[in-house]
Amino acid sequence: MTKQQLTFLSFTFFTAGAFAQPFVSLHGKALDPQRAGIPAAAISLQSRNGSARFSTTADDTGRYVFEHVTPGAYILETQAAGFGIEAVALELIRDTERDIVLPVAALQTQMVVTASGTAQTTDEVSKALTVVDASDTNLRGEFALTDALRDVPGLRIERQGGPGALTSIRVRGMRIQDTSVLVDGFRVRDAAAPQGDASGFLSDMTMTDTDHVEVLRGAGSSQYGTNAMAGVINVVTAEGGGRTRGSLLMEGGSLAQFRGRATMAGGIGEKLGYTAGVTHINVLDGIDGDDPSRTTGVQGRVDYRFSPTARLYGRLFVTDAFGKLKSSPYADGNTVVLSADNPDNTRAARVISGAMALSLKGLTFSYQGLRTERRFGDGPAGSGYQPTGSTNSWYDGEVHTVGARGDWRIGRHQSVNAGYEFESENFNNRSTGPDFTGVASVDVTQRSHNVYLQDQVSLLDGRLQFAASWRGQWFTLRQPTLFPNTDAPYNGLTFAAPPSAQTGDGSAAYTLRRSGTKFRGHVGRGYRAPSLYERFGTYYGAFGYSTYGDPRLRPDRSLAFDAGVDQVFGRRARVSASYFYTWLQQVIVFDFSGAINPTVDPYGRFGGYRNTNGGLARGMELSGSFSVTRSLTVNTAYTYTNAIERTPLVENVLRTFIVPLHQASVTVTQRFGPRLTAFFSFVGSSDYLAPVYDPNSFSSRSFSFAGIRRAQAGASYRLPMGEFKAIRIGGKVDNLFTQNYTESGFRTPGATATGGIQFEF
Repeated sequence: MTKQQLTFLSFTFFTAGAFAQPFVSLHGKALDPQRAGIPAAAISLQSRNGSARFSTTADDTGRYVFEHVTPGAYILETQAAGFGIEAVALELIRDTERDIVLPVAALQTQMVVTASGTAQTTDEVSKALTVVDASDTNLRGEFALTDALRDVPGLRIERQGGPGALTSIRVRGMRIQDTSVLVDGFRVRDAAAPQGDASGFLSDMTMTDTDHVEVLRGAGSSQYGTNAMAGVINVVTAEGGGRTRGSLLMEGGSLAQFRGRATMAGGIGEKLGYTAGVTHINVLDGIDGDDPSRTTGVQGRVDYRFSPTARLYGRLFVTDAFGKLKSSPYADGNTVVLSADNPDNTRAARVISGAMALSLKGLTFSYQGLRTERRFGDGPAGSGYQPTGSTNSWYDGEVHTVGARGDWRIGRHQSVNAGYEFESENFNNRSTGPDFTGVASVDVTQRSHNVYLQDQVSLLDGRLQFAASWRGQWFTLRQPTLFPNTDAPYNGLTFAAPPSAQTGDGSAAYTLRRSGTKFRGHVGRGYRAPSLYERFGTYYGAFGYSTYGDPRLRPDRSLAFDAGVDQVFGRRARVSASYFYTWLQQVIVFDFSGAINPTVDPYGRFGGYRNTNGGLARGMELSGSFSVTRSLTVNTAYTYTNAIERTPLVENVLRTFIVPLHQASVTVTQRFGPRLTAFFSFVGSSDYLAPVYDPNSFSSRSFSFAGIRRAQAGASYRLPMGEFKAIRIGGKVDNLFTQNYTESGFRTPGATATGGIQFEF
């Protein structure tokens, strides 16, 4: 036999061995607590390493079947309207029958990926993680992502006005730029934002075609890179597969507000699954009759399964928003002059994100293209200081990310994943206005290389969990371009790339199954790379360049620790308690206090961005979910946060701004039979401090503001029209107690009401 024949024969046997694997099947029923079948239950099966995922819909008896499954470790998740979500870990080595009993809605176990980047059940997670299910937020009529998260422990949500106003999230007393926002595990951030984070378009993100949102509290930089110092918010889009289904919702109400949402999902055969959704919010009047805003969100997803071990995923995420802006509040003596109408001050913003991933036997190759656009315009009308004519500013950012990752199971007790990411980001800023002629612009590009590694160990039949991860990031920088280039501060100079960043993370959990008690601990380092604006930000006006950025800036760095206990009382209650401590070791601040000396600064700056000491944030989170009866559920949360600065940022105030010491929430849901559901929710906090600009002293001053005490109540009635079709009528009243309060000097709406109708099929 020739050498060529031997080579061909060897290749033939190898190929046959690779593709002629033995397959197994999984079947069973989705059952209610009385063990009756649940028709149309949504069921998914995902391998631990993410290379294989199957979705189906139960038949009219609750039965489901998965065929041609490669043996291995999986998570089986089942959910249905009116019930909770149940996720179980399975080791499939032969044909298996497994019935799933769905719990009441308050006590659910789900499949999550954010804590470790791999599929886990919530019972296996060794970090502080909260899951917000879209079915709960839809019941409460929450369209905005930030509204859906307002009762998560450890989160402080601030919205500076009515619908469409700037909204920020602070996790565990940290800054808004310390939280990383993801969509299906991909970072979504604005490279043109002052801190290079997602805060510039958080108010535009809607619950369009969302399955659930996972909120990780604690350091996540070793998993997700820059900005994940305080935590991670991962928006997980809905999956397709199974029968064709969808909904059409139309609502209207106070503030001349009209809202609509349309979704559709389904599959073609066993290989293709798809989902799509669009949301539109249009506010004609707003708080004072002259605050119009509109927001449109589009989400779509396609999953194609070539084989049991090969899958292609594609996703589109788009937001488009426009609105009028209020003038900023300012200090007049010891009084705060609240935000006022500014009729020619506008904001337009758009985010376009497309992602795709190919999974092959534990290997995943991915790409995301992300473009962000923000447009600001202002004219001479309005109170306070106004420009003499029309001004316009454009902030455009692009981020392209390419990645490769491998996931391997080592025996039954250990899994390892490792990967590489290449990211290129570009910041482009242009401005025009009456104070100067022509156009001024900044254009700068930065690239980074990321390597990461994680090891997970599960012992004692899953009762003991360990996880450790590491990430290294290295940067390269292209020369910035400024126009006009006459006297441009950074042209002709050579700059070093930001320092490399290496972060580590470790967590552990131990479960006492007999008592339903889990102890967990988590420690990790966090970092945030200096944004391109912080390094090269400028303003060009009638007096030439004002230079804000410092190319020499070092990254923000932090060290975080938390420990907690989770206790389950059968199927009746689940309570959690966590202690957290975060040390901001080094931060970047915007400072015009005189700390920057123009005679010493190499760019002649009077103020701008600089490195300084950080601060401390420590406290406690308590939460509970209770099934009081089969039809009554209660969810509660309380957070105590003591956050202070090591160096005062305003006056001599050490307490961290915008963060109240105490915050609590409660949500009560009552089902009156299978058709009528009512809910009541409340969020309250203690008073807090906020900085307000004083035009007389050209500096900010500290003022105390009353905390939020916001109640909401509503009801929903579902009228079946067939096996799958139904009409749902619902409405709610927000700010039920008509609290008249402001957020850091920005006026917010009084009591408002919305109502509408939804068709389901």
